This record gives sequence, structure tokens and C-alpha cells, in this order.
Amino acid sequence: MRAALAIVLVGGAAFADPANLDLERQPVKLAMRPKQVAIATPIATPAPLVTVPAPIPAEDVNEPAKVRDLQQRVAAQVDLGYVVDGTTALQNPANATGFGSTVASDQRREFATTRAYGFGEGFVSTHGVGYDSLSTYFNAQFQAVAQTQTYAPLEASANKSGLVGEPNPIATWFDRSGFEARAAYAELRDFMPQPYLAPLRVRAGELYVYGPWALHIYGGNAAWDGTVLHANVYAGSLVPDYTIDPTLPVDRAGVLGGNVRIDLDPAVHVPLSVEVQSLALTSGTNTDSTNHLQAVVAYKTDRISVQTEFRALSGRWVNERLNVRARYSDVTNLVVDVSHSSADDWLWDPTVLDNDPVAARRYLDLGPVLPQWLVSARAGTLIAENVDVFARGAASIVDDSNTQTAYTPSYVEGGAAVELRLRRRISLGASILTRENDIDDPAQAEILDHPNVADPIPESASSQLGERGFTEIGTTARMTLGARKFSLLVEVYGRRTRYALDYCAVATVVCPADDTGIQTVSFRGGGRAQVDAWIGQRLRLFASYEISSALDFEPEITGYKSLRLMMEGRY
Repeated sequence: MRAALAIVLVGGAAFADPANLDLERQPVKLAMRPKQVAIATPIATPAPLVTVPAPIPAEDVNEPAKVRDLQQRVAAQVDLGYVVDGTTALQNPANATGFGSTVASDQRREFATTRAYGFGEGFVSTHGVGYDSLSTYFNAQFQAVAQTQTYAPLEASANKSGLVGEPNPIATWFDRSGFEARAAYAELRDFMPQPYLAPLRVRAGELYVYGPWALHIYGGNAAWDGTVLHANVYAGSLVPDYTIDPTLPVDRAGVLGGNVRIDLDPAVHVPLSVEVQSLALTSGTNTDSTNHLQAVVAYKTDRISVQTEFRALSGRWVNERLNVRARYSDVTNLVVDVSHSSADDWLWDPTVLDNDPVAARRYLDLGPVLPQWLVSARAGTLIAENVDVFARGAASIVDDSNTQTAYTPSYVEGGAAVELRLRRRISLGASILTRENDIDDPAQAEILDHPNVADPIPESASSQLGERGFTEIGTTARMTLGARKFSLLVEVYGRRTRYALDYCAVATVVCPADDTGIQTVSFRGGGRAQVDAWIGQRLRLFASYEISSALDFEPEITGYKSLRLMMEGRY
């Protein structure tokens, strides 16, 4: 064996070329097995007590501005607007109605034909500035009004210069320039060192609180926002919201209230919540001392929601309500609402209660409170992903028809709307609404044509006055380029109104309209064009122009028009 091996080696060496150093074949590659490393078991991390949202990514210049950045420490917004309201009137209103002499000594109209004013609103808020748990908020509004004045020194309302202010062509709640703060408060949240006190927050200043009624107060509010228990207690004094006149007395009513709500779903997986709300008001200017209590029971699932409310005033149950929301499919919804009010309920809001049903008010005079039922139902669906269909019906039933007035008649109404979307940017819509009021016709004797005898007419709060019914139709055209980018809206409407008979020319129980010779039907139309555009991410421009036709019962007024311009800036 050794001799044979030696012969092979010597022969191989003899046949090899010593000058050729190239390899005849590649050497064998050796692959090593990687080292096995044991994977460590992850350490369990407890769930956080408060869920912190993920940081919002940097804004994309191609996307619209966000509604609100929760991580932003300082936020501000300013809205500035300018409005011009006007009407066209005849030169001699007295002759237009057929009354008065042909040559009027005073050609001055009873109202200003043009009114222009500026307005603005803004807010500033901070989050975690100076102290991580501290947040502040300030909101205010102003208006600059220039009232039209005419020289009429002989009138009782004239000032020292003999000037008389003419009423605006379109009534508003303010008639003077002024600045008014709406909210200014500081809030502490998650400021206690104990983890179980994290749901506690405290707010103080000028703020809004919500219980049996939304109230604007100077005071404080302490709330607990837990998983099962939600509660808050507030105290303070009312803010005079109905006027900005500094000459009015400042005797404000005191406020003390609180809410407690228990959600059973997180604890026992039952979608039921029970809430009790309490409110006490002390007497003040235009405010009576009252106690209010409201109980709310709600059952909510993905398909149906049922909520019942019961409200008491000074120990008497005065209002009950049932609200049902059902979802038949992802695009079909139904809402039914039933409410009942008694004659002991508040007149306008809980800050004003008066035993005199015809007492004069500085705002809406809706007449005495009557016991009545209000039933409404509305439904909507989407057809073929491009057609929205909506329908609504409602009825108001006064418990005692003998006490019915022109302010609160029983009525039945119905309405429907449809909107067709074209290529996701353009939509066309149409709507109709009609209502029939239960108004009585006057039953009076023939009108006497005698200069010393007054014509018999119904009382101001009688059920023989007011609208017998109306029908309104409208069409809309809308173009939208995207949310918070650009939108254009054009709307046209027409309205037909029927009124109750003011006089009865025939001595019968009920007089037909054609026997009176007095107009009982009026027609009115109008339209609106609106533009809403975002320039960049921080600036918004809004413009709206409205116009209406002449009023049949006011022949000296040939139409209204209004222009509104607004600019909104965000930081």
C-alpha cells in the first residue's frame, strides 16, 4: 500500500506543470451553524391609568387643517365679521298702504333702510403651560353697531341734539356696541399624587354648566370622570346673558347644583346608565327662587338607543320625555321623540318664572305655558350610495283646547327631503315642509261702519289669531372639493302662508274667507348663496348673501337683502 501511494504521488507531481499556478477547482466551503440564543420572556407591563393618545404626525401641506391638536400647548382662534342688512322701501310709506293724506308732512320712514355692523369672537387656550396639570380658556365677543339717526326734535324719544334712532330693518337682540366675555376659567386635571384620584378635575371662573338646563355662571365646578361613576358639583351666580346694558341692576341669582351618573356597562356589561341632576336657584333680578330635579335612564347598544327623562319643578313633575333611536342598517336610521309638558313648567327657562302669563318680557313673549304633548318621528336612508332620502312627521296636542292661544296651537306637520350626489363633489337637493295649525275662525257679528264704534277684533292671545298653516319648498345645489377645503352652496325657497280671519263680515258662526274681502294668504320667496373656503391650514374665509321677495302684508317694503363676510384665523 505504501509503495502504491508513493508511485501515485510521484506520478501526479511529474504530470503537474510547475509554471501553471491556477486552481483547477474551487476549494470546499465550510458553513458553520449559528449559535442558538435563548429568547427572553417579555416582562408584563401594567395597563396605564389614563390612555394617552399617540402623537399627531406633522401636518401635511396637502391636507386640510386639523380640527384641534390635542398635543398643542397654546391654541388661539379669531373670527372677524362684517354684516350689511338692508331693505328697499317706497318713498312715501303712508300712501303705500292707503292711509293718511297724500302730502305727508314727515316723509321720514319708521325704520332705517340699511344697517351695517361689525362683530368678532375669539378664544385663547393653554394646556400645561407653567404647570403640567393646568389648562386655561378665555372666550369673548364684541359688536360695533352704528345706529341710523334722524333729526326729529319734537319727538319724545329725541336726545339732547334732537336726534331719534331709527329701528333696524332686521331686528336683533343688541342695539349698541359692546364687548362681552363669554368664558374665562382655569382647570386642574390629574394634579393629585395618588393614582386613584386621577379622574378628578376642578374648574373655576366664568363658565357653562349642564344639568336640568344649561346655565352660564360665575363660579366653580368639580367633576369626577371615572369609568363607572361620573359626578360633578357646581356653585356660583348667574351671568346676565339677555343684555349687555351696564345700567341694569347686578342682583344676580345664586346657583347650586350637581349631577351623578352611573354606567353599568364597564362593570357588569349591561349597556344601561342612570343619572340624577339637581339644581337650586335663589331669587335675583328677573329670577325666582326654584328647585329643579331631573332623572335620566338610558339604554344604548349598537342598534338601538332608548332614553327617558323626568323633570320636576319645586316638587311637581312638569316634563317627561322618551327618545328612541334605532338603526335598521348601516345607512338607515329612525328617531322617535315623545315629550309632555304640564302647565306648571317654566315659561322660557328656569331663570324666569312668573304667575302673570301676559307679563312683558325683554325677549320672546311666547304666551302662557299650556299642557301639551309633542310627538315627532324622522327617518333617513341611503339609496345606491348616491341618493339620501329623509322624512319627518310631528304633531303637537294641547291637553285643554279651551285654553289654546295663538302662541301654542295644536298642529300637525310633515316634511321630506332628497339629495342626489354626483361624482362625490356636486349634489342637488329638494325639500318640502307643511304644517296645519288648529286655529279657530272668529264668530262675530257684522262689522259696523260707525265712527264712534270700535270694530270687534280678537284679543292678542286669542286662538283666533295666527297662522292657519304654511307650505314651504326649497332646492339646493352644493359643490364640495373636500372637508375643510372649499364648498359652494346655492339655495332657493318659496313659502305660502295662510292666516286666520281677522273680521267676520257676515253674522254667522263661521265666515268663509271669500266673504271678508281681506287677504288671508301670502306668498314669499328668496334665496341664499354661500361660499366657505380654506386658504392653507390656518385661514378660513366665509361669505353669504341672502335676498327675499316683497311682503304681501307690508306693501311699502319691497324686499330684504343681507351680506355677511367672515374671516377666521387659527394658531
